[in-house]
Amino acid sequence: MYKKILVPLDQSPESQGVLPFVKDLIGPAGEGILLHIIPPGKTRSMGGFVQLKTQVEEQERAKALFHLKGIAGQIGADSGRWRCEVAISGSAADGIVDVANREEVDLIAMYTHGRKGLAKVVKGSIAEKVQKKANTEVQVFRERELVAS
Repeated sequence: MYKKILVPLDQSPESQGVLPFVKDLIGPAGEGILLHIIPPGKTRSMGGFVQLKTQVEEQERAKALFHLKGIAGQIGADSGRWRCEVAISGSAADGIVDVANREEVDLIAMYTHGRKGLAKVVKGSIAEKVQKKANTEVQVFRERELVAS
């Protein structure tokens, strides 16, 4: 059993597949954190109207938080054992590791899309990067593991 588990989600339905497994890993007094990383905003100009980068970030943060809270409601997060967090980072892997360090989690549980070939070269594997950089245990779930259960 773990005291604090970080679950990074990327708004794909597949990434939510880890939640049934993670719920059973949290100790009686433990806590789960649902996390979404958003990229830094960029100031935009549209027809004489300027939207500052901070405004863009707040809009994206609000959308991501709304999505996470919806997921939290589906898994029964009203018990107070789950909370939602949105972080801003230029790198999803770095953002996940930063939050894990700040929150002093003892497990990062995440889904990997399992890209292969050119897709992996172009996009890279966030899960692999997190495993290399994290100071805590990382449990990676692949699609075949989630389907088999």
